[in-house]
Amino acid sequence: MQNIQNWSNEMWLIAGIGLFVGFILAYLFISLTKGSVKKQTETAKELTQAKQELESQKQLLEKHFAESADLFKTLAQDYQKIYRHLAKSSEQLLPDANNKSLFLQSFMNSEKSTAITPENPPKDYKEGSSGLLKN
Repeated sequence: MQNIQNWSNEMWLIAGIGLFVGFILAYLFISLTKGSVKKQTETAKELTQAKQELESQKQLLEKHFAESADLFKTLAQDYQKIYRHLAKSSEQLLPDANNKSLFLQSFMNSEKSTAITPENPPKDYKEGSSGLLKN
């Protein structure tokens, strides 16, 4: 304790300046890191919010496609019912033997005609080549 009492004015001045500089540096450090921490927390909140929005969007898409699949299934079943009805009606209303099998054959032929083979390209293609390499 006697050492502190024996300090000269210059030593007290140096200690005071050091303390003052320390406070200024601490204040600057805190203010700089405080903004950084604030930005980090804001970024973390935004990230969490984006993840929640993404998850809700994903759930909406899954629900949409599940409902669409169910609707297409129902639609396909309805088309099958219509086809059976027309086939049955054609048998009853058109007793001619040629016409009975005609309705069913057209269904069978339509499946074959939609098959994509090298000889039978998709119907959206033009006849022959139409590009730059056309001879």
